[in-house]
Amino acid sequence: MATPQPGSFPTTSIYPGPYTQASILPKGNWNVMANGRVYNLEIIEADASAFKATLTSGEVHDGAWDGKTGKLSFRRVVPGVVEQEWVGYLMVRDGKDPLWRIAGFLRNTKSLNQYNVPKEPGGWYATTPVDR
Repeated sequence: MATPQPGSFPTTSIYPGPYTQASILPKGNWNVMANGRVYNLEIIEADASAFKATLTSGEVHDGAWDGKTGKLSFRRVVPGVVEQEWVGYLMVRDGKDPLWRIAGFLRNTKSLNQYNVPKEPGGWYATTPVDR
């Protein structure tokens, strides 16, 4: 196994475990970084299969959640501009980790104006404190 370089990931993990997976998507405000832009995603309601949320840019539709896999997905619609598909996975966490974390991808599915909106996929990452 290679020796980690300064500023890189450790050889095993940051937190030693044991790890916890949430069966319900944690509600509250999530700080989101998506393709270099910063948003706030507020999970308002969540149950075993769906969630309702707001995003600081655009509307959130069709929020789906799978507590067994930690997968969430939704459509983001910026009226008159674009529709996007967002998919992410809630990471399992160690009890010492102060944050819940989601990582995933997004892609443009429809341009809603005359301009050609690129359809290349991009990444997104979100965090929220465990104790709010």
